[in-house]
Amino acid sequence: MVWNLPNLITLLRIVCAPVMWWLIGTGQREAFAWILTLAFTTDLVDGPLARRFRTETRIGSIMDSYGDTLTILTGLVGAWMFEQTNFKSNMVVLLSVISLHLVQLILCLWRFGRPSSFHTYSAKTGALAIGCFLIYTMFFGFNVVFFNITMLVLTIDALEESILVFLIPEWKNDVKGIWWVLKAKNQSPK
Repeated sequence: MVWNLPNLITLLRIVCAPVMWWLIGTGQREAFAWILTLAFTTDLVDGPLARRFRTETRIGSIMDSYGDTLTILTGLVGAWMFEQTNFKSNMVVLLSVISLHLVQLILCLWRFGRPSSFHTYSAKTGALAIGCFLIYTMFFGFNVVFFNITMLVLTIDALEESILVFLIPEWKNDVKGIWWVLKAKNQSPK
């Protein structure tokens, strides 16, 4: 493990997950909302700090992906537990988007033997959207328009990353998106 500030910030996000699970189990919505906000904030700063100070590491990228997954899943479970009625009435959309992301994960495991760490622009936009939606929901309640916009952004992310699994010949982290992969393929010598 490379101990640098961005990796420690990512580790903080990972450590927040069990704390949030405990807060869900004890019904502490407000404390959960604040820790969730902290976790999503660490996601906004770890990558830019790593790039700014040139401390990017492969393990940092992998930890970031696991931290994102833990934070989003924990946030969804918390939001579900505290806003069940609203989520149940939007179950088809939610399960469809979750299924698309599971398909992407399965494709990546099948093709590369590990989850993706593509960090595409659509994934970053999706993480920002779900983070904002979950934080908003925890502090102010469920908003169906915000929910549907977030699900649309996450659908685009899942579809792009599923396509990337077939465009990239071997596992690679920090891919910007389909356009950049195709551009690089067209520029490479034949």
